Amino acid sequence: MLIINPLALGDRVRLLRRSKGYSQAQLAEKANCNRKTIIDLEAGENVEVYTLFRVIAALGMALDLVDERVDLKSLAELVEHDE
Repeated sequence: MLIINPLALGDRVRLLRRSKGYSQAQLAEKANCNRKTIIDLEAGENVEVYTLFRVIAALGMALDLVDERVDLKSLAELVEHDE
């Protein structure tokens, strides 16, 4: 799933939280933040980057950044050509 804005990130966090069966309060406890922070994050509001990483870790997930400007097929061909 490609996340391109804060609201999409919040939706993804909410989906993952619910799939784990966590309440907002439970996730907040696991991420060492308060419930209001989880509410804000799920609403696409501004939260600290360190908090975002704690929430992602508490959900058992990792953050992966992809540069869409790169054509991945061309990049793969380039890597194969170098070998």
